[in-house]
Amino acid sequence: MMRWSLSAYRMFKRCQRQYYFAHIAAHHSVKSDNIRREAYRLKQVKSLSAWKGSLIHQGINKFILPCLQQKEQINWEEAINKTIELAKRQFEFSKAQRLQKSWNFKDGQCILLEHERGEEVPQSELDNIYAEISISFDNLASQKDLISYIQERDLYYSERIFSHNYDGAQVCVVPDLIFFCSYGYPTIIDWKVEQDYAPGHHKLQVALYAWVLWNKNKWGIKKLEDIELYEVQLLEGKVIKHSCNSESLKDLEDFMFQSIHEIRSLCGEHRYQEQNLEDYEFAKSPNTCLFCSFQRLCKEAERWKSTQLIFLK
Repeated sequence: MMRWSLSAYRMFKRCQRQYYFAHIAAHHSVKSDNIRREAYRLKQVKSLSAWKGSLIHQGINKFILPCLQQKEQINWEEAINKTIELAKRQFEFSKAQRLQKSWNFKDGQCILLEHERGEEVPQSELDNIYAEISISFDNLASQKDLISYIQERDLYYSERIFSHNYDGAQVCVVPDLIFFCSYGYPTIIDWKVEQDYAPGHHKLQVALYAWVLWNKNKWGIKKLEDIELYEVQLLEGKVIKHSCNSESLKDLEDFMFQSIHEIRSLCGEHRYQEQNLEDYEFAKSPNTCLFCSFQRLCKEAERWKSTQLIFLK
């Protein structure tokens, strides 16, 4: 069955070949297929910007949410320091993987795009990431009403996968945080780190979280308006509350229907054996290729078909 997510559709619109490698070809256990194994490894590669966002999310999950759940006071400085320590460990892991080319990634480990390409990461870039981790946590600490509101709850779902079938596709979401004021009254929080979007840009994403919860409805939600949706812009220190109603979810379903059929018209049911890479278009913007981890595999796919499990460096 085809798996659909908002991020996957955005990738499809950005570059069809990138979508092919990430969502059709990538597979870690097919040892006889060089392209699928390498596509899986390259799917773990992150740009510095994506890595920064991942670190901040991990820091919140590891060092802040447990304190909230246990009704303990948060040591924000300690949370910042531990997250920066985590960043340094992951950075060293990435440097080592440049040589080892492993397929095994644990605890959020990754390869940075610069290391994959044999490039150095300037210390100034790392210092900026560490600084933005600190800014994000300081801004979150300043949202005292939000922190108190979360801390008053007893049950949290953090980065848990939820899915619901729609029009023959499995719609998958991973909300950053869900908790309940009481049974049937969920609150969904989406931590955001990006600075290149206007406030409210992520309305579609949080609406999708609400849509899946509403359709799963294992928590007795009686009205869409009973679902609270918050977008927390960590670098800007802003909290945006989005409305949840039948009109917004109807617009979302129209969007989902159109996008699912757009992808299916090219990819069918995503069976790898039925695909032809030549049917997939290259990105229209050179910037997409510049920051794409599949760049070399994309250019040299024919060569990979005829080689043993080797690396092209």
